[in-house]
Amino acid sequence: RHYFIQSNLSSKKMEKYPSAEVCGPFIKLVLDELNCNVLLYDQEPIVREESLVKYPGHLGGLYILYLKPAPESDVRYPVYVGTAGDSFRARLRRHAENGVIRAVWDGKFITNDVEGLGLYVWCTHFQGEPARKIKTILRDTFDFAQNRGREELDLGAQYPAEWTNNQLSFPWDELSKADEENSSEDARMKSETGGLFIRFLLDQLNVNVDMYDGEEIKDSGDLAKFPAHYGGLYLFYLKAEPASELRFPIYVGVTKQSFKERFTRHADCHFNGVLHKIWEAASFQEYGVYAICANLQVKQAKIVKDFLHEYFNFPLKRNRFGELRERLETAEQTPVEFILNNKDIPWEGCVEQVEAAAETQL
Repeated sequence: RHYFIQSNLSSKKMEKYPSAEVCGPFIKLVLDELNCNVLLYDQEPIVREESLVKYPGHLGGLYILYLKPAPESDVRYPVYVGTAGDSFRARLRRHAENGVIRAVWDGKFITNDVEGLGLYVWCTHFQGEPARKIKTILRDTFDFAQNRGREELDLGAQYPAEWTNNQLSFPWDELSKADEENSSEDARMKSETGGLFIRFLLDQLNVNVDMYDGEEIKDSGDLAKFPAHYGGLYLFYLKAEPASELRFPIYVGVTKQSFKERFTRHADCHFNGVLHKIWEAASFQEYGVYAICANLQVKQAKIVKDFLHEYFNFPLKRNRFGELRERLETAEQTPVEFILNNKDIPWEGCVEQVEAAAETQL
């Protein structure tokens, strides 16, 4: 099979929804215009589950799966566009279990012959609503084979990016707005400022937030008291002293392991865990660290964690650029009533989802 880019297009007209495969050069141009690092994994095909470890496990966002005839080739056939709400690594692992990646590995990807084509992925820095907007723009403009359930790939000649741009009515203005929204400062409330509301939400979920509230975690020797036979949702927070009512949440996570085992890893310098970071960081020295352990099943716990990450900016959760927030906001906390009356945070929907998940597990 010969892979090439079409050049004799003087009399050809662009179809209404061209296949993403033949518009591969233009789609790459779009990502280039958005300053995405499209070459980061461009010579590393996804060939086995172990190869997914290299993809980011701390952030997700917009991604595109594509095929190439060889690692060094400049010909790329986009076949699927999606967004990862958790992390790229977790999303790609689900694709490997029962999705596009699994279909490629099992030879059930498409009806026409794709032998010799390797599967690759573009992982971008676009997250949340901007990522969803760009995905919608791309899906409304191009026919991605695996998004639409098309049975055959269009592996003919590809259109040059400039020609495609001249033929398409591509919504560059909408793309620019999504880019500006993604580049703007994080609009979420900082978790420290929202500490009272986070406590309110956990109370609505019947979580015992006071169980370890007076017991500071000073070193790994203080971890023996945490449950060793079950896990679930956990939250680390700071307090100036054990008796203080001011709690500043800084990290939320979910563990399938026991709380004790997970916290032990967080205390390990080799694991670069959260507790180790807190104990070592100068910005945390005037506070003690405490933990809330919620005995929620993993499915319920993930609902709460994802909700908190969507609406609150936790200082020890890396942002879309892989960075940690350097400064804590502990000057004041916003009252619960103010947030309920002035912020669009659909906490009731979160509670309903958790309750529905609990019922399906009975």
